[in-house]
Amino acid sequence: MNVFFRNCLAGLSILFAVFFGSSCQPDASNGQPLADTTMLNISYGNHPRQVYDLYLPAARSSSTPTVVLIHGGAWQTGQKEEMNNWVGLIKNQWPQAAILNVNYRLANAQQGIHHAEITNDISQALSQYHARRNEYRVSGKVGLMGASAGGHLAMLQAYTQNQQGQIQCVSNLFGPSILNDWSWYNSNNPWLGGYVGDVIALYAGATWDTTLYKSISPYSRVAVGSVPTILFHGSLDPIVPLYQSQWMHGRLNQMGIPTAFHEYPAFHSFDANQSADVCQKTVAFFKAHFN
Repeated sequence: MNVFFRNCLAGLSILFAVFFGSSCQPDASNGQPLADTTMLNISYGNHPRQVYDLYLPAARSSSTPTVVLIHGGAWQTGQKEEMNNWVGLIKNQWPQAAILNVNYRLANAQQGIHHAEITNDISQALSQYHARRNEYRVSGKVGLMGASAGGHLAMLQAYTQNQQGQIQCVSNLFGPSILNDWSWYNSNNPWLGGYVGDVIALYAGATWDTTLYKSISPYSRVAVGSVPTILFHGSLDPIVPLYQSQWMHGRLNQMGIPTAFHEYPAFHSFDANQSADVCQKTVAFFKAHFN
């Protein structure tokens, strides 16, 4: 090979390392600390929405914890990128933690996607992540953090799908705890563009059914021995009633489950200062309760 082509190949190798090195799994075989690594849209299923983003911290090891983010959107809209603000906040507050930001299939009557399919997606993403923990060089232990419908899904996952014990704690940001709440179900909500019951029915796959709705409500599924739970809610929330988080906090206390609850003068979201405080409190709570 002549000098010209050798120089070209060397130059291409350098460019490849500069532009793509941060998205590839670093090699620790030389004994050097692992680099900060971002891996986007990792598939955990065949559907286009069955993907997650993974942010791995530098110098991670088999003891590195993970914060899992679950987006909201009334179970029928939304995407993982809406949680990117929390990615930045967590990186700042807890740079030693890995972050997993999950997409899931959205509720859709025509496609037959409802509660079971959505919760199975989250279970599948977590199962794959747990299976690859040695490859990613993390502990496999996770704390779940969800907003709105994502908060509901995070709690439900933690309370009903934690057979391997990998879920250590959960943070719920203004997510509903009680779907079998008739007064809420039967209300017309302009923020949602119609009846709350229509939104819940699409997620559940059935109109009002006390037994079914109770079975998919974190308030009813939490039990003695469930994971520690921290809750956040805006006192002016026009979509998910504040009392649901208040009642959930009371039930957790009643069962002796470590819990904390924080209210903010906010609607169905938090401003920058409130978000920073939520993140700080969540990280402190997670650190205190990771085994």
